[in-house]
Amino acid sequence: MAEFFSSLSWSPSWWDVLLVVSYLFVLLSVPSVLVEREGLPYAALAWILALFAMPPVGLFFWWALGRKHLARKRRRRRKASAHVWRSLRDVRGEVDKAPPANFVGALPLKLPKEEASWVFPSTDGNRVRLLNDGDEFFRAMEAVIRDARDHVHLLFYIWNDDARGRRFRDLLAEKAAAGVDVRLLCDAFGAPKVGGRLMDPLREAGGKVALFLPPRYFTRSPALNFRNHRKIVVADGRIGILGGLNVGDEYTRGWRDMAIAIRGPAVDQLQEVFVDDWYFASGEDITNTRYFGRWREDALAGGRAPLSEFAGDWISAETMSADATCAIVASGPHTMNNSLHDALFISLTHARKRIYITTPYFIPDPSIVTALRTAVYLGVDVRILLPAKTDAPLVRLAARSYYTTLLHAGVRLYEYQPAILHSKSLVIDDDVSVVGSANMDLRSFKLNFEATCFVESRSLAARLAEVFHRDLKSSREITGEEMANRTHWTKLTEAAAHLFSPMM
Repeated sequence: MAEFFSSLSWSPSWWDVLLVVSYLFVLLSVPSVLVEREGLPYAALAWILALFAMPPVGLFFWWALGRKHLARKRRRRRKASAHVWRSLRDVRGEVDKAPPANFVGALPLKLPKEEASWVFPSTDGNRVRLLNDGDEFFRAMEAVIRDARDHVHLLFYIWNDDARGRRFRDLLAEKAAAGVDVRLLCDAFGAPKVGGRLMDPLREAGGKVALFLPPRYFTRSPALNFRNHRKIVVADGRIGILGGLNVGDEYTRGWRDMAIAIRGPAVDQLQEVFVDDWYFASGEDITNTRYFGRWREDALAGGRAPLSEFAGDWISAETMSADATCAIVASGPHTMNNSLHDALFISLTHARKRIYITTPYFIPDPSIVTALRTAVYLGVDVRILLPAKTDAPLVRLAARSYYTTLLHAGVRLYEYQPAILHSKSLVIDDDVSVVGSANMDLRSFKLNFEATCFVESRSLAARLAEVFHRDLKSSREITGEEMANRTHWTKLTEAAAHLFSPMM
Protein backbone atom coordinates (compact mmCIF):
# COMPACT_ATOMS: atom_id res chain seq x y z
CA MET A 1 0.00 0.00 0.00
CA ALA A 2 2.83 2.38 0.89
CA GLU A 3 4.40 1.71 -2.49
CA PHE A 4 1.09 2.63 -4.17
CA PHE A 5 0.91 6.01 -2.47
CA SER A 6 4.57 6.69 -3.09
CA SER A 7 3.94 6.13 -6.79
CA LEU A 8 1.44 9.01 -6.64
CA SER A 9 4.00 11.41 -5.18
CA TRP A 10 3.84 14.86 -6.71
CA SER A 11 6.56 17.44 -6.81
CA PRO A 12 4.87 20.80 -7.39
CA SER A 13 6.54 23.39 -9.58
CA TRP A 14 6.86 27.04 -8.57
CA TRP A 15 3.96 27.80 -10.92
CA ASP A 16 1.73 25.28 -9.14
CA VAL A 17 2.59 26.86 -5.80
CA LEU A 18 1.90 30.35 -7.18
CA LEU A 19 -1.45 29.22 -8.54
CA VAL A 20 -2.54 27.58 -5.29
CA VAL A 21 -1.46 30.60 -3.25
CA SER A 22 -3.21 32.92 -5.73
CA TYR A 23 -6.48 31.03 -5.44
CA LEU A 24 -6.17 31.15 -1.66
CA PHE A 25 -5.84 34.94 -1.83
CA VAL A 26 -8.72 35.05 -4.32
CA LEU A 27 -10.96 33.33 -1.78
CA LEU A 28 -9.82 35.78 0.87
CA SER A 29 -10.47 38.69 -1.51
CA VAL A 30 -14.08 37.79 -2.36
CA PRO A 31 -15.49 39.36 0.83
CA SER A 32 -13.64 42.58 -0.02
CA VAL A 33 -15.26 42.58 -3.47
CA LEU A 34 -18.72 42.02 -2.01
CA VAL A 35 -18.30 44.85 0.51
CA GLU A 36 -16.70 47.34 -1.89
CA ARG A 37 -19.28 46.68 -4.62
CA GLU A 38 -22.29 46.51 -2.32
CA GLY A 39 -25.41 47.40 -4.32
CA LEU A 40 -23.59 46.77 -7.61
CA PRO A 41 -24.12 43.05 -8.30
CA TYR A 42 -22.90 43.22 -11.92
CA ALA A 43 -19.68 44.93 -10.90
CA ALA A 44 -19.12 42.44 -8.06
CA LEU A 45 -19.75 39.48 -10.37
CA ALA A 46 -17.36 40.88 -12.99
CA TRP A 47 -14.57 41.27 -10.45
CA ILE A 48 -15.10 37.84 -8.93
CA LEU A 49 -15.05 36.29 -12.40
CA ALA A 50 -11.82 38.13 -13.21
CA LEU A 51 -10.24 37.00 -9.94
CA PHE A 52 -11.00 33.32 -10.56
CA ALA A 53 -10.23 33.41 -14.29
CA MET A 54 -6.85 35.13 -13.94
CA PRO A 55 -5.81 34.78 -10.28
CA PRO A 56 -2.42 36.59 -10.17
CA VAL A 57 -3.41 39.30 -12.66
CA GLY A 58 -6.91 39.68 -11.22
CA LEU A 59 -5.54 40.04 -7.70
CA PHE A 60 -3.12 42.74 -8.76
CA PHE A 61 -5.79 44.76 -10.54
CA TRP A 62 -8.30 44.39 -7.72
CA TRP A 63 -5.97 45.48 -4.94
CA ALA A 64 -4.23 48.15 -7.05
CA LEU A 65 -7.13 49.48 -9.11
CA GLY A 66 -10.42 47.88 -8.19
CA ARG A 67 -10.86 48.80 -4.57
CA LYS A 68 -11.96 52.33 -3.91
CA HIS A 69 -9.86 52.54 -0.75
CA LEU A 70 -12.38 55.08 0.40
CA ALA A 71 -13.05 54.23 4.04
CA ARG A 72 -10.13 56.29 5.39
CA LYS A 73 -9.98 58.71 2.48
CA ARG A 74 -13.73 59.32 2.50
CA ARG A 75 -13.63 60.14 6.21
CA ARG A 76 -10.71 62.50 5.70
CA ARG A 77 -12.26 64.16 2.67
CA ARG A 78 -15.68 64.50 4.30
CA LYS A 79 -14.07 66.03 7.37
CA ALA A 80 -12.22 68.56 5.22
CA SER A 81 -15.36 69.31 3.20
CA ALA A 82 -17.44 69.76 6.34
CA HIS A 83 -14.92 72.30 7.64
CA VAL A 84 -14.99 74.21 4.36
CA TRP A 85 -18.77 73.95 4.15
CA ARG A 86 -19.17 75.53 7.61
CA SER A 87 -16.71 78.30 6.73
CA LEU A 88 -18.46 78.95 3.42
CA ARG A 89 -21.80 79.11 5.21
CA ASP A 90 -20.46 82.07 7.18
CA VAL A 91 -19.09 83.65 3.99
CA ARG A 92 -22.44 83.18 2.26
CA GLY A 93 -24.07 85.07 5.10
CA GLU A 94 -21.84 88.06 4.40
CA VAL A 95 -22.04 87.98 0.62
CA ASP A 96 -25.27 89.04 -1.06
CA LYS A 97 -26.02 85.96 -3.14
CA ALA A 98 -28.50 85.71 -5.98
CA PRO A 99 -31.83 84.08 -5.10
CA PRO A 100 -32.32 80.48 -6.27
CA ALA A 101 -33.99 80.04 -9.62
CA ASN A 102 -36.81 77.68 -10.51
CA PHE A 103 -34.67 75.27 -12.50
CA VAL A 104 -37.30 72.92 -13.92
CA GLY A 105 -35.12 71.45 -16.65
CA ALA A 106 -32.26 69.61 -14.95
CA LEU A 107 -33.73 69.66 -11.43
CA PRO A 108 -30.49 69.43 -9.41
CA LEU A 109 -32.29 71.34 -6.65
CA LYS A 110 -34.64 68.42 -6.07
CA LEU A 111 -31.84 65.98 -5.30
CA PRO A 112 -31.40 64.93 -1.64
CA LYS A 113 -28.96 67.27 0.10
CA GLU A 114 -26.61 66.31 2.86
CA GLU A 115 -24.13 68.76 4.34
CA ALA A 116 -21.25 69.27 1.93
CA SER A 117 -22.94 67.29 -0.83
CA TRP A 118 -21.89 70.02 -3.28
CA VAL A 119 -25.14 69.97 -5.23
CA PHE A 120 -25.64 73.70 -5.66
CA PRO A 121 -28.92 75.56 -6.09
CA SER A 122 -29.55 76.97 -9.53
CA THR A 123 -29.14 80.73 -9.91
CA ASP A 124 -30.38 83.28 -12.42
CA GLY A 125 -28.41 86.16 -13.87
CA ASN A 126 -25.55 84.22 -15.46
CA ARG A 127 -23.91 84.84 -18.82
CA VAL A 128 -22.36 81.88 -20.63
CA ARG A 129 -20.31 81.31 -23.74
CA LEU A 130 -19.48 78.02 -25.43
CA LEU A 131 -15.77 77.49 -26.08
CA ASN A 132 -16.11 75.02 -28.89
CA ASP A 133 -12.56 73.74 -29.35
CA GLY A 134 -9.06 73.84 -27.94
CA ASP A 135 -8.13 77.08 -29.69
CA GLU A 136 -11.13 78.92 -28.25
CA PHE A 137 -10.59 77.42 -24.81
CA PHE A 138 -6.92 78.36 -24.56
CA ARG A 139 -7.49 81.85 -25.95
CA ALA A 140 -10.27 82.44 -23.41
CA MET A 141 -8.16 80.97 -20.61
CA GLU A 142 -5.26 83.23 -21.52
CA ALA A 143 -7.66 86.18 -21.68
CA VAL A 144 -9.06 85.71 -18.19
CA ILE A 145 -5.59 85.11 -16.70
CA ARG A 146 -4.18 88.25 -18.32
CA ASP A 147 -7.22 90.22 -17.16
CA ALA A 148 -6.95 89.05 -13.52
CA ARG A 149 -6.07 91.73 -10.97
CA ASP A 150 -6.61 89.94 -7.65
CA HIS A 151 -6.40 86.14 -8.00
CA VAL A 152 -6.40 83.20 -10.40
CA HIS A 153 -7.42 79.72 -9.24
CA LEU A 154 -6.86 76.76 -11.56
CA LEU A 155 -7.71 73.07 -11.16
CA PHE A 156 -6.79 70.50 -13.82
CA TYR A 157 -6.49 66.74 -14.08
CA ILE A 158 -3.59 66.89 -16.57
CA TRP A 159 -1.00 69.62 -17.07
CA ASN A 160 1.58 68.50 -19.61
CA ASP A 161 5.23 69.46 -19.73
CA ASP A 162 4.99 70.64 -23.33
CA ALA A 163 4.93 73.96 -25.16
CA ARG A 164 1.41 74.85 -24.04
CA GLY A 165 1.93 73.73 -20.47
CA ARG A 166 5.11 75.80 -20.18
CA ARG A 167 3.48 78.80 -21.88
CA PHE A 168 0.69 78.93 -19.29
CA ARG A 169 3.13 78.24 -16.46
CA ASP A 170 5.13 81.29 -17.53
CA LEU A 171 1.98 83.40 -17.85
CA LEU A 172 0.91 82.42 -14.34
CA ALA A 173 4.41 83.19 -13.03
CA GLU A 174 4.19 86.62 -14.67
CA LYS A 175 0.87 87.31 -12.93
CA ALA A 176 2.20 86.05 -9.59
CA ALA A 177 5.24 88.30 -9.87
CA ALA A 178 2.85 91.22 -10.51
CA GLY A 179 1.11 90.58 -7.18
CA VAL A 180 -1.83 88.44 -8.30
CA ASP A 181 -2.59 85.48 -6.03
CA VAL A 182 -2.09 82.37 -8.19
CA ARG A 183 -3.06 78.91 -6.99
CA LEU A 184 -2.67 75.85 -9.20
CA LEU A 185 -4.06 72.46 -8.15
CA CYS A 186 -3.53 69.35 -10.29
CA ASP A 187 -4.23 65.68 -9.80
CA ALA A 188 -1.10 63.81 -8.74
CA PHE A 189 -1.78 60.88 -11.05
CA GLY A 190 -2.77 62.94 -14.09
CA ALA A 191 -0.09 65.63 -13.73
CA PRO A 192 2.84 64.18 -11.76
CA LYS A 193 5.36 66.68 -13.17
CA VAL A 194 3.48 69.58 -11.62
CA GLY A 195 4.89 68.50 -8.26
CA GLY A 196 8.45 68.66 -9.63
CA ARG A 197 10.63 71.17 -11.39
CA LEU A 198 8.07 72.03 -14.06
CA MET A 199 6.40 74.56 -11.77
CA ASP A 200 9.54 75.95 -10.13
CA PRO A 201 9.25 79.26 -12.05
CA LEU A 202 5.71 79.71 -10.74
CA ARG A 203 6.70 78.91 -7.16
CA GLU A 204 9.69 81.25 -7.35
CA ALA A 205 7.40 84.04 -8.55
CA GLY A 206 5.17 83.60 -5.49
CA GLY A 207 2.51 81.30 -6.93
CA LYS A 208 1.22 78.34 -4.94
CA VAL A 209 1.09 74.79 -6.34
CA ALA A 210 -0.52 71.70 -4.83
CA LEU A 211 -1.19 68.11 -5.88
CA PHE A 212 -4.40 66.23 -5.20
CA LEU A 213 -3.66 62.94 -3.40
CA PRO A 214 0.09 62.76 -4.09
CA PRO A 215 1.89 59.40 -3.64
CA ARG A 216 2.38 59.75 0.09
CA TYR A 217 -1.38 59.39 0.49
CA PHE A 218 -1.77 56.10 -1.33
CA THR A 219 1.52 54.26 -0.82
CA ARG A 220 -0.21 51.93 1.62
CA SER A 221 -3.07 51.27 -0.78
CA PRO A 222 -1.93 51.90 -4.35
CA ALA A 223 -5.33 52.61 -5.85
CA LEU A 224 -5.47 54.72 -8.97
CA ASN A 225 -9.09 55.61 -8.34
CA PHE A 226 -10.31 58.58 -6.33
CA ARG A 227 -8.83 60.98 -8.90
CA ASN A 228 -9.70 64.65 -9.33
CA HIS A 229 -10.92 64.86 -12.93
CA ARG A 230 -12.20 68.46 -12.68
CA LYS A 231 -11.07 71.26 -14.99
CA ILE A 232 -11.82 74.69 -13.53
CA VAL A 233 -10.46 78.22 -13.91
CA VAL A 234 -11.70 81.10 -11.73
CA ALA A 235 -10.31 84.61 -12.20
CA ASP A 236 -11.02 87.38 -9.68
CA GLY A 237 -14.21 85.61 -8.62
CA ARG A 238 -15.90 87.17 -11.64
CA ILE A 239 -15.23 84.72 -14.46
CA GLY A 240 -15.20 80.95 -14.47
CA ILE A 241 -14.36 78.31 -17.06
CA LEU A 242 -15.09 74.60 -16.86
CA GLY A 243 -15.24 71.74 -19.32
CA GLY A 244 -13.35 68.73 -20.56
CA LEU A 245 -10.00 70.19 -21.62
CA ASN A 246 -6.72 69.77 -19.82
CA VAL A 247 -3.58 71.80 -20.51
CA GLY A 248 -1.57 70.24 -23.32
CA ASP A 249 -0.67 70.56 -26.99
CA GLU A 250 -2.92 67.69 -28.07
CA TYR A 251 -6.07 69.71 -27.43
CA THR A 252 -5.36 71.91 -30.44
CA ARG A 253 -4.30 69.12 -32.76
CA GLY A 254 -5.98 65.76 -33.07
CA TRP A 255 -8.48 66.14 -30.21
CA ARG A 256 -12.06 67.48 -30.22
CA ASP A 257 -13.21 69.04 -26.95
CA MET A 258 -15.22 71.93 -25.49
CA ALA A 259 -15.82 74.04 -22.38
CA ILE A 260 -17.98 76.97 -21.26
CA ALA A 261 -17.13 80.37 -19.80
CA ILE A 262 -19.44 81.79 -17.12
CA ARG A 263 -19.97 85.23 -15.61
CA GLY A 264 -22.45 85.52 -12.74
CA PRO A 265 -23.37 83.91 -9.42
CA ALA A 266 -22.48 80.41 -10.69
CA VAL A 267 -18.84 81.54 -10.54
CA ASP A 268 -19.15 81.55 -6.74
CA GLN A 269 -20.14 77.88 -6.96
CA LEU A 270 -17.03 77.05 -8.98
CA GLN A 271 -14.99 79.04 -6.47
CA GLU A 272 -16.46 76.99 -3.62
CA VAL A 273 -15.48 73.77 -5.38
CA PHE A 274 -11.92 75.02 -5.80
CA VAL A 275 -11.71 76.26 -2.21
CA ASP A 276 -12.79 72.84 -0.92
CA ASP A 277 -10.34 70.91 -3.13
CA TRP A 278 -7.55 73.34 -2.29
CA TYR A 279 -8.06 72.94 1.45
CA PHE A 280 -8.08 69.15 1.12
CA ALA A 281 -4.88 69.13 -0.95
CA SER A 282 -2.86 71.94 0.67
CA GLY A 283 -4.37 72.53 4.10
CA GLU A 284 -4.76 76.25 3.35
CA ASP A 285 -8.20 77.62 4.24
CA ILE A 286 -9.10 80.43 1.84
CA THR A 287 -12.79 80.72 2.75
CA ASN A 288 -13.20 84.47 3.03
CA THR A 289 -15.26 87.16 1.35
CA ARG A 290 -12.32 88.30 -0.75
CA TYR A 291 -12.96 85.47 -3.20
CA PHE A 292 -16.76 85.58 -3.33
CA GLY A 293 -19.45 87.91 -4.56
CA ARG A 294 -17.19 89.62 -7.08
CA TRP A 295 -19.66 88.81 -9.85
CA ARG A 296 -21.87 91.54 -8.39
CA GLU A 297 -19.59 94.08 -10.04
CA ASP A 298 -20.87 92.74 -13.36
CA ALA A 299 -24.48 92.67 -12.15
CA LEU A 300 -24.36 96.28 -10.98
CA ALA A 301 -22.90 97.28 -14.34
CA GLY A 302 -25.56 95.40 -16.26
CA GLY A 303 -23.07 92.69 -17.18
CA ARG A 304 -20.66 95.25 -18.56
CA ALA A 305 -18.07 95.69 -15.83
CA PRO A 306 -14.76 96.88 -17.30
CA LEU A 307 -12.50 94.25 -18.84
CA SER A 308 -9.23 94.56 -20.67
CA GLU A 309 -9.48 94.75 -24.43
CA PHE A 310 -7.85 91.34 -24.71
CA ALA A 311 -10.27 89.67 -22.32
CA GLY A 312 -13.23 91.54 -23.69
CA ASP A 313 -12.90 89.78 -27.03
CA TRP A 314 -13.87 86.53 -25.29
CA ILE A 315 -15.90 87.28 -22.19
CA SER A 316 -17.60 90.61 -22.76
CA ALA A 317 -21.35 90.97 -22.37
CA GLU A 318 -21.66 91.16 -26.15
CA THR A 319 -20.05 87.73 -26.67
CA MET A 320 -21.98 85.84 -23.97
CA SER A 321 -25.63 84.83 -23.76
CA ALA A 322 -27.45 86.65 -20.96
CA ASP A 323 -30.33 84.30 -20.27
CA ALA A 324 -28.59 81.50 -18.38
CA THR A 325 -29.76 79.78 -15.22
CA CYS A 326 -26.88 77.64 -13.95
CA ALA A 327 -26.24 75.05 -11.26
CA ILE A 328 -22.96 73.28 -10.54
CA VAL A 329 -22.96 69.63 -9.51
CA ALA A 330 -19.58 68.86 -7.94
CA SER A 331 -19.75 65.09 -7.57
CA GLY A 332 -17.22 62.79 -5.99
CA PRO A 333 -16.76 59.44 -4.27
CA HIS A 334 -16.60 61.08 -0.84
CA THR A 335 -20.33 61.87 -0.90
CA MET A 336 -22.95 59.30 -0.02
CA ASN A 337 -25.43 60.21 -2.75
CA ASN A 338 -24.77 59.63 -6.43
CA SER A 339 -25.54 63.24 -7.32
CA LEU A 340 -24.20 63.44 -10.87
CA HIS A 341 -25.83 60.21 -11.99
CA ASP A 342 -29.13 61.19 -10.41
CA ALA A 343 -29.12 64.68 -11.93
CA LEU A 344 -28.44 63.23 -15.38
CA PHE A 345 -31.10 60.56 -14.92
CA ILE A 346 -33.68 63.15 -13.91
CA SER A 347 -32.74 65.31 -16.90
CA LEU A 348 -33.04 62.40 -19.34
CA THR A 349 -36.40 61.31 -18.01
CA HIS A 350 -37.79 64.86 -18.35
CA ALA A 351 -36.94 65.10 -22.06
CA ARG A 352 -39.89 65.54 -24.37
CA LYS A 353 -38.32 66.53 -27.69
CA ARG A 354 -34.64 65.62 -28.06
CA ILE A 355 -31.62 64.24 -26.25
CA TYR A 356 -28.21 64.86 -27.83
CA ILE A 357 -25.29 63.23 -25.98
CA THR A 358 -21.61 63.70 -26.80
CA THR A 359 -19.22 61.60 -24.74
CA PRO A 360 -15.80 60.00 -25.31
CA TYR A 361 -16.36 57.15 -22.86
CA PHE A 362 -19.76 55.50 -22.75
CA ILE A 363 -20.34 52.83 -20.12
CA PRO A 364 -23.80 53.57 -18.75
CA ASP A 365 -25.45 51.70 -15.94
CA PRO A 366 -28.81 49.94 -16.55
CA SER A 367 -30.84 52.91 -15.32
CA ILE A 368 -29.29 55.28 -17.86
CA VAL A 369 -29.85 52.74 -20.65
CA THR A 370 -33.47 52.38 -19.55
CA ALA A 371 -33.93 56.16 -19.49
CA LEU A 372 -32.62 56.43 -23.07
CA ARG A 373 -34.77 53.57 -24.34
CA THR A 374 -37.96 54.81 -22.73
CA ALA A 375 -37.31 58.32 -24.02
CA VAL A 376 -37.36 56.91 -27.56
CA TYR A 377 -40.60 55.06 -26.81
CA LEU A 378 -42.09 58.42 -25.78
CA GLY A 379 -41.15 59.94 -29.14
CA VAL A 380 -37.95 61.72 -28.09
CA ASP A 381 -35.19 62.06 -30.71
CA VAL A 382 -32.24 60.40 -28.94
CA ARG A 383 -28.80 60.60 -30.56
CA ILE A 384 -25.39 59.78 -29.13
CA LEU A 385 -22.07 60.90 -30.62
CA LEU A 386 -19.08 58.72 -29.73
CA PRO A 387 -15.46 58.53 -30.90
CA ALA A 388 -14.24 56.38 -33.79
CA LYS A 389 -10.66 57.08 -32.66
CA THR A 390 -9.87 56.72 -28.98
CA ASP A 391 -7.08 56.75 -26.43
CA ALA A 392 -8.82 53.90 -24.56
CA PRO A 393 -9.46 50.96 -26.97
CA LEU A 394 -10.83 48.63 -24.30
CA VAL A 395 -13.37 51.24 -23.18
CA ARG A 396 -14.44 51.72 -26.79
CA LEU A 397 -15.04 47.97 -27.13
CA ALA A 398 -17.15 48.07 -23.99
CA ALA A 399 -19.09 51.07 -25.33
CA ARG A 400 -19.83 49.27 -28.60
CA SER A 401 -21.28 46.37 -26.64
CA TYR A 402 -24.24 48.63 -25.79
CA TYR A 403 -24.90 49.57 -29.42
CA THR A 404 -27.23 46.72 -30.38
CA THR A 405 -29.55 47.25 -27.40
CA LEU A 406 -29.77 50.99 -28.02
CA LEU A 407 -30.19 50.66 -31.80
CA HIS A 408 -32.96 48.12 -31.32
CA ALA A 409 -34.78 50.66 -29.12
CA GLY A 410 -34.42 53.37 -31.78
CA VAL A 411 -31.49 55.37 -30.40
CA ARG A 412 -29.32 56.78 -33.21
CA LEU A 413 -25.57 56.30 -32.76
CA TYR A 414 -22.70 58.06 -34.52
CA GLU A 415 -18.92 57.79 -34.43
CA TYR A 416 -16.86 60.94 -34.94
CA GLN A 417 -14.17 60.41 -37.58
CA PRO A 418 -11.68 63.32 -37.92
CA ALA A 419 -10.09 63.34 -34.44
CA ILE A 420 -10.21 61.86 -30.95
CA LEU A 421 -13.54 62.99 -29.55
CA HIS A 422 -13.14 64.17 -25.95
CA SER A 423 -16.15 66.52 -25.63
CA LYS A 424 -18.71 65.95 -22.89
CA SER A 425 -22.08 67.61 -23.46
CA LEU A 426 -25.79 66.95 -23.26
CA VAL A 427 -28.66 68.86 -24.87
CA ILE A 428 -32.22 68.25 -23.73
CA ASP A 429 -35.14 69.78 -25.60
CA ASP A 430 -34.75 73.48 -26.44
CA ASP A 431 -33.43 74.87 -23.20
CA VAL A 432 -31.33 72.51 -21.04
CA SER A 433 -27.63 71.86 -21.56
CA VAL A 434 -24.99 70.04 -19.55
CA VAL A 435 -21.25 70.68 -19.98
CA GLY A 436 -18.38 69.67 -17.75
CA SER A 437 -15.61 67.19 -17.04
CA ALA A 438 -17.76 64.08 -16.57
CA ASN A 439 -18.09 61.26 -19.06
CA MET A 440 -21.19 59.11 -19.40
CA ASP A 441 -19.56 56.21 -17.59
CA LEU A 442 -19.38 54.49 -14.25
CA ARG A 443 -15.99 55.97 -13.40
CA SER A 444 -17.32 59.52 -13.62
CA PHE A 445 -20.47 58.56 -11.74
CA LYS A 446 -18.76 56.81 -8.83
CA LEU A 447 -14.95 57.07 -8.72
CA ASN A 448 -13.81 60.49 -9.94
CA PHE A 449 -14.27 64.00 -8.65
CA GLU A 450 -16.14 65.84 -11.42
CA ALA A 451 -17.49 69.36 -12.01
CA THR A 452 -20.55 69.64 -14.23
CA CYS A 453 -22.67 72.66 -15.07
CA PHE A 454 -26.40 72.29 -15.71
CA VAL A 455 -27.58 75.26 -17.74
CA GLU A 456 -31.06 76.42 -18.64
CA SER A 457 -30.54 78.71 -21.64
CA ARG A 458 -32.27 78.55 -24.98
CA SER A 459 -29.36 80.24 -26.73
CA LEU A 460 -26.73 77.86 -25.31
CA ALA A 461 -28.92 74.83 -26.09
CA ALA A 462 -29.39 76.07 -29.64
CA ARG A 463 -25.65 76.65 -30.01
CA LEU A 464 -24.78 73.18 -28.68
CA ALA A 465 -27.42 71.59 -30.94
CA GLU A 466 -25.90 73.43 -33.90
CA VAL A 467 -22.43 72.17 -32.97
CA PHE A 468 -23.80 68.65 -32.49
CA HIS A 469 -25.36 68.58 -35.97
CA ARG A 470 -22.19 69.97 -37.49
CA ASP A 471 -20.14 67.24 -35.81
CA LEU A 472 -22.60 64.65 -37.16
CA LYS A 473 -21.57 65.70 -40.67
CA SER A 474 -18.05 64.50 -39.81
CA SER A 475 -19.35 61.28 -38.30
CA ARG A 476 -20.56 57.90 -39.48
CA GLU A 477 -23.94 56.62 -38.35
CA ILE A 478 -23.93 53.11 -36.95
CA THR A 479 -26.73 50.87 -38.19
CA GLY A 480 -28.34 47.72 -36.87
CA GLU A 481 -27.33 45.91 -40.04
CA GLU A 482 -23.69 46.81 -39.47
CA MET A 483 -23.81 45.47 -35.92
CA ALA A 484 -25.52 42.26 -37.08
CA ASN A 485 -22.78 41.68 -39.68
CA ARG A 486 -19.86 41.93 -37.26
CA THR A 487 -17.40 39.07 -37.32
CA HIS A 488 -17.63 36.43 -34.63
CA TRP A 489 -14.29 37.64 -33.22
CA THR A 490 -15.56 41.25 -32.98
CA LYS A 491 -18.72 40.11 -31.23
CA LEU A 492 -16.66 38.02 -28.83
CA THR A 493 -14.24 40.84 -27.93
CA GLU A 494 -17.07 43.33 -27.44
CA ALA A 495 -19.01 40.83 -25.33
CA ALA A 496 -15.94 40.22 -23.19
CA ALA A 497 -15.41 43.96 -22.78
CA HIS A 498 -19.07 44.33 -21.82
CA LEU A 499 -18.69 41.62 -19.20
CA PHE A 500 -15.87 43.57 -17.56
CA SER A 501 -17.32 47.04 -18.19
CA PRO A 502 -18.39 47.47 -14.52
CA MET A 503 -14.68 47.31 -13.67
CA MET A 504 -13.68 50.17 -16.01
